[in-house]
Amino acid sequence: MKTKGFTLIELLIVIAILGILVSLILPRFADVREDANSKVCVANMRGLVSAMAIYETRQNTDANWGSVPYTVASLVDWGYIATEPRCPYEDGESSPVSYTLVASGGGLTDRVTCPNVGSYADHVWP
Repeated sequence: MKTKGFTLIELLIVIAILGILVSLILPRFADVREDANSKVCVANMRGLVSAMAIYETRQNTDANWGSVPYTVASLVDWGYIATEPRCPYEDGESSPVSYTLVASGGGLTDRVTCPNVGSYADHVWP
């Protein structure tokens, strides 16, 4: 009586091929995650810049941008944004680090920087 089945060699070859395929695919997932984090970070900063512009337009009739210092938390308190955005590059274990609002008086050069600007300097917006 001969039973049908796989030999040990055949199973090891299949496992080796699957291992090679997984090792080729995993780095792509890391790239996709980095791209997604970058897009979330830029979207957060664009939302903050929009909230800053709305605040400045409503509060400063003389168009003197950056004349009143404020923070992301104050934009939440005043109702210009619903919640303080969380940076996707944070490790999740520490308390959230706020985006930094950089307002300069007398011009339209207000900007927002990522909390991890040391590592992700290209995420400064606008």
